[in-house]
Amino acid sequence: MWGYLSRKLQSYKTVIQNTGYLLIIEIIRLALPFVALPYVIHTIGAEKYGTIVFVQTIIQYFVILINFGLDISAVKEVSMNRDNKKLLNEIVSSVLIIKTLLWVTSLLILLVGIIVIPFWRDHALLFFLVFLTCLSELLFPVWFFQGIEKMKYLPIVRTCSILFYTITVFIFVKSAADYVWVAFLQSIGSFLSGIIAFFLLLRVEKVKLLFPNIRMIHRLFVESIPFFISRVSNVLNLNMAKTVSGIFFTMDAVAAFDLAQRIAQVSLVPAQMLNQAVYPHIAKTQNRKFANNFLYCNITIAFLVALIIYFLAPFAVYYFAGNTMSEAITLLRILTLFIFCGCITTYLGTPVLVSFGYPKPFNMSVILSTVILLFLYVIIYTFHLFSIEYFALTLFVTELAILFYRLYYCFHYKIFKL
Repeated sequence: MWGYLSRKLQSYKTVIQNTGYLLIIEIIRLALPFVALPYVIHTIGAEKYGTIVFVQTIIQYFVILINFGLDISAVKEVSMNRDNKKLLNEIVSSVLIIKTLLWVTSLLILLVGIIVIPFWRDHALLFFLVFLTCLSELLFPVWFFQGIEKMKYLPIVRTCSILFYTITVFIFVKSAADYVWVAFLQSIGSFLSGIIAFFLLLRVEKVKLLFPNIRMIHRLFVESIPFFISRVSNVLNLNMAKTVSGIFFTMDAVAAFDLAQRIAQVSLVPAQMLNQAVYPHIAKTQNRKFANNFLYCNITIAFLVALIIYFLAPFAVYYFAGNTMSEAITLLRILTLFIFCGCITTYLGTPVLVSFGYPKPFNMSVILSTVILLFLYVIIYTFHLFSIEYFALTLFVTELAILFYRLYYCFHYKIFKL
């Protein structure tokens, strides 16, 4: 029995290692900022913190534009051609050219927004400082390292970046007037991590940049469009509540929702990292039995995580915000339903449907969920039910819709069996 288990573990050695590396990356990325979060909230106040969150939410739409779904499509391209050095160089160069053009486009849109929209103009400096994070999205080739299944460099890079922010925020942020430093230090940390990762790409992995064939650029761009649409829908699903709260309510409400959502996102990390790690493995092996067995693992993790967060919600909110954001407790408990569904839907998407060659239902499920989300917002607005609690509930309903839609197609295409 032990020999059988040993052989099984050995066969999935790369998956297990990459799961560990990805888990470390995400824990560092999400957990270390929590070290400084109580200090930041108490120093600059909920309103200023909410303003930063609102601006970061807007900039997140630019991040999605720059990535353009390449963080999904490029992983598969790199994974399938990892042994062809010439083709790999061409793929990497094509992705970087596309991202650079999209970054310039994003900058132009930002400039127009600052000229036209009063709120953007009033907070122009904050918008530019947060926009610096987009440079990290351009330079940091997570998609490449994930595709070649070499994630060991990235925990060190992420650690340096976030340690820089965590340490410097205590040095430079002393009062509410210093709130722009919070955004600036986060952006500088991300930018530095992008430079280091890009250096690893060129010097350690020996990737050579070249001007690729126009057909390659066009193909990668076109193939990424469905993933881009699904990513836009996904970001709308996650950020719509904060965006609407910033427009109709106060920045305090944005801060409360953001805190609850941050804790919920951290709780999704174990399942998300497992899913990211198995994606290249499933894409390469097309092993339906492995995919089927891994589903049950996901469901178990989802249930346990949601249950733990529900009971720990009051303690978590009090630790980060004291008594200033008590409404975040209710929001977080509602979001445990979202957590349970989210753990499973992430796995059913890219690692399963995309890996087995069914990207259409994956993309359509996210678009469908956005339609449902917008429909629910219309109902909330029509019946005067505008509140952040209902916004949290709509996140669960839309995630539940994604879950059933993707699960149906997984059984329809006989990827899973009862």
